[in-house]
Amino acid sequence: MKVEFSKFFIKSARRLSGKMKNSLNDVIEEVRKSNTIEEISNCRKLVDFNNVYRIRMGDYRAFFTLHVKIEGDVVFFQYLVSRGEVYDKKNIQKLRLIDD
Repeated sequence: MKVEFSKFFIKSARRLSGKMKNSLNDVIEEVRKSNTIEEISNCRKLVDFNNVYRIRMGDYRAFFTLHVKIEGDVVFFQYLVSRGEVYDKKNIQKLRLIDD
């Protein structure tokens, strides 16, 4: 699959320490190599959302939207937040805005 990143995701990824940064690199590589969403480990579709998924990486969650285009699937990583911040009302509202 093709992988793209938001500015917020890149900024959050830069703040990660060694082990978490390695985990994130492994997740991104796994997404690139996969052909379908079902092949990605620790990936779940969020309830009440159409195209928003999350990947669990220890204490962090990577949120992305899956857009299917004619030339192939594009995984657009939107947010990378810690587990404690994930389900705040503010973050849920942001996810609803990007869900189409």
